[in-house]
Amino acid sequence: MKTTTKRLAAVTGGLVLAAGALTVGTASNAAAATCYGGATSETFAMGSDEAEHRFGPYTTTSRCNDINLRITSWGNANPLMVRVCFYPTSGGSSCNSWKQFTKSDLNEWRVIATDVKDGTKYRVSMDYASNTFKGDLAD
Repeated sequence: MKTTTKRLAAVTGGLVLAAGALTVGTASNAAAATCYGGATSETFAMGSDEAEHRFGPYTTTSRCNDINLRITSWGNANPLMVRVCFYPTSGGSSCNSWKQFTKSDLNEWRVIATDVKDGTKYRVSMDYASNTFKGDLAD
């Protein structure tokens, strides 16, 4: 009898943990849907000089905690280097580290800046590429 009670408690506990995991997963899926659901379609026309180009300015929203980019149409580069340059109200600018995109990243969301405050002004900088890229930007 004691063995059956212990097994029942273990199974019940496991079900409670699984239900909690489903709730957490659902919450993070809803947050991602809200963030990506507000994405804007962008065209990044870089010409043919293969120099750094900055696009924007953009301003972050409250939908996302990060700045996310999904390349949907590949130009002529492999790899494509992407970073975010911030423009604080106090003046000047600062850029984060370059992130490398390759053709295998096509249609995949990538975080290009993390933990960015709402209302932050920024530009997306791209390098080592030519032609035109299209993508979705979620901030």
